[in-house]
Amino acid sequence: MKFGRRTADALYRVSFGAFAYAAHTALYPNKPLVPNWHIKCICYHLQEMSKQLETGGSVTIETRAVSKHLVINLPPRSLKSFLVSTAWVAWMLGRKPSLEIICASYSEDLAHKFSRDCRVLMESRFYKRVFRTRLNPRKSTETEFETTKRGSRLATSIGATLTGRGADIFIIDDPTKSNDANSEVALEAANDWFRTTALNRRNNPAKTLMLVVQQRLHTNDLSGTLIEHGWPSLVMPAIATEAQDYALADGEFYHRPAEELLQPDWDSLDELNATKSEIGSRNFAAQYQQNPNTA
Repeated sequence: MKFGRRTADALYRVSFGAFAYAAHTALYPNKPLVPNWHIKCICYHLQEMSKQLETGGSVTIETRAVSKHLVINLPPRSLKSFLVSTAWVAWMLGRKPSLEIICASYSEDLAHKFSRDCRVLMESRFYKRVFRTRLNPRKSTETEFETTKRGSRLATSIGATLTGRGADIFIIDDPTKSNDANSEVALEAANDWFRTTALNRRNNPAKTLMLVVQQRLHTNDLSGTLIEHGWPSLVMPAIATEAQDYALADGEFYHRPAEELLQPDWDSLDELNATKSEIGSRNFAAQYQQNPNTA
């Protein structure tokens, strides 16, 4: 079924999943996004979380409440950063341009890269056609850009001070680099920064959305620590170790059988086995299978 432009734009404003696919085309016109169930699943959870800021109360998916916290663990090259740090941030600012959003990564370079992608998207003809949100030309840098409604996206690094800053949404995308997977100092630094800095930057602790997005590295990485403390998690290994159902929409689930590849149109079992031989079974179990406990 084909939609007219006005109908499609109206859909993009209310459906993050539809917006994400169109946004990818706007950013990467020569790299079409291959549809896959895991993209729909992530988009659904992000859209449900967004309702927390709109309603101010708890939201329910089927029979379980949707938390304002979420850990997302996926293997490399699975679009998690594009979906969360780029597309979702842009969509949220499009719907509510007064939001204050902080996005942190293990390095300034990585944080700035995600910021540039988001800014390019928000300055695209596609985005300006869909949303009325506009960036303030006097405040538009790699580190931070503002909307004309005083909303903002601030890019920072783990360990940085955030004195005087607050967030309605706080995203931590790749808190630790893979080379530091076995560094107790680096792992504890990320956990400590989260406890002493990130948590104190919430504009409203009862409503601020907080997400941690990463490939697992160690049992004591930030994801592991938060999951141990009860944070909800969306975990998708490169190769399914057991059958599991994933929510895709209200009343709609994807049944993923054991041994199914996460992205069969992108990966192959031979390629994943070759990667396992190159990086070692310990790193593969953590980064690709999201289970450092088996390493």
